[in-house]
Amino acid sequence: MSSEKIVTLFDTVEHAQAAERNLIKADFKESDISVIHGRDLDSDSTVFKDTSIWKRLFGNDVEEEHAELYSEALHKNGAVLTVVAHGEDEHAKALAILNRHQLVDVPAKARGTETAAAPVAPTPRDTRPHLTGNETKDEILQLAKEELEVGKRLVKEGTTRIRRYVTTEDVSQKVNLREQHAEVVRNTVNRPVTGQNIDWSEKSVVVDELAEKPVVNKTAHVVEEVVVKKVNTNHDEEIKDTVRQQHAEVERLRNEENLKK
Repeated sequence: MSSEKIVTLFDTVEHAQAAERNLIKADFKESDISVIHGRDLDSDSTVFKDTSIWKRLFGNDVEEEHAELYSEALHKNGAVLTVVAHGEDEHAKALAILNRHQLVDVPAKARGTETAAAPVAPTPRDTRPHLTGNETKDEILQLAKEELEVGKRLVKEGTTRIRRYVTTEDVSQKVNLREQHAEVVRNTVNRPVTGQNIDWSEKSVVVDELAEKPVVNKTAHVVEEVVVKKVNTNHDEEIKDTVRQQHAEVERLRNEENLKK
């Protein structure tokens, strides 16, 4: 989209500032609007007395008489307002707004025939035919291309938990136990004795009776080892996606009317 700079001259700074406010209200960017006035200049300042500065600002097409009017206006409370219009629609919109304010007809004033405020004239750059719409700025069409970049990130896919727990089981085992008891056997006898062979004193015989009882004892021994370790494995995975790329197609259109001529 081509852009053009519109240059206007006002007799007072107030008129220029009013036009600036209306342009901003109409959605023009403040960065595209510039108001140059001499209020902030010293009385003996020669910055804008040199008319060549206007050629540097607006191009070499600025006529010497017009440049002198710009310099003279700045030293008489005047102001120069410039606005950059992008495209034909915005250019027409800016002209419509500026024409509602107190503009100075620069060409007429240079000729000494200025009467009332006239519609804004094209900028000095627009006084000659353009082949491209704006010869001061190249149009650049950028072409972009996407590239697939595959990286890696570590994610948690799951957890392996090894838990040791205890179970019980009923078991049985046979054991042979012995017992020892006193057995009394009485035998009938008939045997003569003499007085000397009989012991008439009291006497008792004590026999201990024994019995085996089971004694339970438990022993533990390791029957299995579970080793837990981390193992790294690698695998190749093919990543497929879609990337975009911009291309430029040049189409040359010929004017049929010119061909017929």
